[in-house]
Amino acid sequence: MESELIKEISYVCGEGSEGVVSTLYREGLLNNTSVRNYLIRKDFDKAIMKNNAELIKNIFIDLSDKYNISVRQTQRIVYDHMKNKVSVGVNTI
Repeated sequence: MESELIKEISYVCGEGSEGVVSTLYREGLLNNTSVRNYLIRKDFDKAIMKNNAELIKNIFIDLSDKYNISVRQTQRIVYDHMKNKVSVGVNTI
């Protein structure tokens, strides 16, 4: 998982960002669960954009296989994040 995160950070921050990830892990600011959840949400977003005709349940099945967790756990990771993202960004007058 750390190598996938290094790729993502290198894409955003440029090459040579491996030290950033190593430092964050060493300082205890990153843990495997939060990194896994981030990567699941990122992969889900990519899959939706790329395969908009594919059934969402198939995307969840693929992600659960990739990260070796249950389909239900994968759904909760994505849906909880979406729920929080929507509720924070909603304007109520």
